[in-house]
Amino acid sequence: MRVIAPKHLVALAAVATLAACSTSETGNSGKGGEPSAVVTEVPTEAMADPAAPAGREGAISSPRAPETPPKLPVSLPKLTYAYALSYLLPGDKIAAAQDAHRDLCEEMGPARCQLLALERGVGEEQANNAELKLRVATADARRFQVLLDHEVSEVGGRPENAKVATDEVSKQIVDTEARIRQRELLVARLTELLRKRNGSVSDLLEAERSVTQAQEELDQARGWLGELKGRVAMSEFEIRYAAIAPSASSQTLGTYLGEAAQDSGAVFQVGLRVLLSLAIYLLPWFVLLALPVLALRVLRKRRTVVQQG
Repeated sequence: MRVIAPKHLVALAAVATLAACSTSETGNSGKGGEPSAVVTEVPTEAMADPAAPAGREGAISSPRAPETPPKLPVSLPKLTYAYALSYLLPGDKIAAAQDAHRDLCEEMGPARCQLLALERGVGEEQANNAELKLRVATADARRFQVLLDHEVSEVGGRPENAKVATDEVSKQIVDTEARIRQRELLVARLTELLRKRNGSVSDLLEAERSVTQAQEELDQARGWLGELKGRVAMSEFEIRYAAIAPSASSQTLGTYLGEAAQDSGAVFQVGLRVLLSLAIYLLPWFVLLALPVLALRVLRKRRTVVQQG
């Protein structure tokens, strides 16, 4: 009997194992072509984006979020502003402060600031009161007020009172715009009627009068709308200046003394004129009353002389 070496036994075992595996794979492939293991094919889209299937499943499983309703347009109220400012200053600085405020307005230009009125005393009256009225663009109103306060502080004054009044004109603007649209439609229809000349002569004349009246109302409404929008775009400033105390300069004292002397002379002249006028009016009556008195005295003297004789 031939003895096989151990190393040959190991080689034979390896060859037998490989043959068995090959036979098993061939048998499985011959039974209907079914694979021995289940292989899951992954689509290329899923391979490209692994999070995509999870996102779709989450979208399908979760309820659909409600859509946000569209926001309604909101219109801001149309407001007009009126500023009333008053300042206290030294009497001799009122004119300088008023001129500085006027210069500020002129530097802004007529499109942003307009001078409405200026009032100031003449001579020594400037130490009492003054007034300035301006119209300033609403967007620059607050900054303009700060500049006014700064100019007054520069000359030694201070703000006394500040008041801001508002008036809402939104409804007036909306009503006016609606009236303008109605009148424009009316004018267009009547103009078309006149152009086609459909109807009798009296109807055409009535339509012409209606066009004229509607056009006048349309022009008035447009003018009023422009005024309202101008009031919204421009704010009114009413600035008052008052003196803290009159300045006591030598020139002022001499002026006051001269005015007092003039007033005293005028009063004396008036009084003398009144006395002379009374004397002139009463002199004839005095003469008439004095004649009987003198006649009585003469008669009494004669009686006294006769009695003594």
